[in-house]
Amino acid sequence: MAARNRPRSGPLKDDSADAHEERNMWNQTVNDLKRLKTIQTRATEVSSAIVNSEKTMAEPPTLSQIDDLQALYREGLKLADEEQKILNEEPNDVIKNVGILTALRTASEIEPRNPSQGKSRNPKRQKLETDGALESPGPSPSAPTSAVKAKNGIARAGSVPVVKSEREPKEPVVKSEEGSEGVKGPSAERAGKFFVGAEVAYKIAAKAKEDPQWIQCEIINVETVGNKKRYEVQDPEPDDNGLPGQIYRAAAAALIAIPSADTILPDYPVGKQVLARYPETTTFYRALVTNVKKDVYRLKFEDDNENEMEVARRFVLDLTAK
Repeated sequence: MAARNRPRSGPLKDDSADAHEERNMWNQTVNDLKRLKTIQTRATEVSSAIVNSEKTMAEPPTLSQIDDLQALYREGLKLADEEQKILNEEPNDVIKNVGILTALRTASEIEPRNPSQGKSRNPKRQKLETDGALESPGPSPSAPTSAVKAKNGIARAGSVPVVKSEREPKEPVVKSEEGSEGVKGPSAERAGKFFVGAEVAYKIAAKAKEDPQWIQCEIINVETVGNKKRYEVQDPEPDDNGLPGQIYRAAAAALIAIPSADTILPDYPVGKQVLARYPETTTFYRALVTNVKKDVYRLKFEDDNENEMEVARRFVLDLTAK
């Protein structure tokens, strides 16, 4: 079987030039907006000075008063002209650049910049049991190198993070093991399992004929829209540039709660099909329970050449739970 690896949504090698250009456009737009604020502040002062000058002008006005008023009007026109140039003319053109940046940001959340390439995780990176996600104030690509699972020397590329579709196929409803109730989807939401700081497995929307991928995330924000809740979840790993990880918006149907270390964990029988975090990665895959120990399950992951691996119990989740 090929290696399991989760690619980052951040800039890859072939995308570095585009990412640099986008960053430059962002910096220029921020500077232009600061200039606009300064111009508008001065324009307000000039407008007030014109009003005051006209109110206090003598009858008939003196030549000095006329000259002063003309100077104010000329300055006001100059400020208005500068404002229009920044907003609508190259090389600034703030209105157009903001539109471009918005479109780029939307596209980066919907589809990968380079879907043909994936980036392996660093085998030396430890598991993320205690890693925490930081909130990102701006564009935030995801995940630096973590570990990779290699089989036969072949690398397997996963899917790049995309925005979660709100329509999810329903999982079959079957009897769940004791202790696993209320860990998935709306039932977990009703049970209060989804809150800021909670660790979850997040289901990335899959393309046609592709299996969905689950990755470890942390809930960083909860919004109520009408009678429904929407969650912002974040990859806990920073990207190659040290920026906070990718942020996704998701409904409860795309989440499974990861139990905390002090939670009473369910006991899954041998032969149980589960969703488990592959060792030394933050990606979850389907697996079969082959043995149960005190702190770990021994599992066979799908398409993994019948190899058995041990996974901490709290990272072994029940896909069939209600």
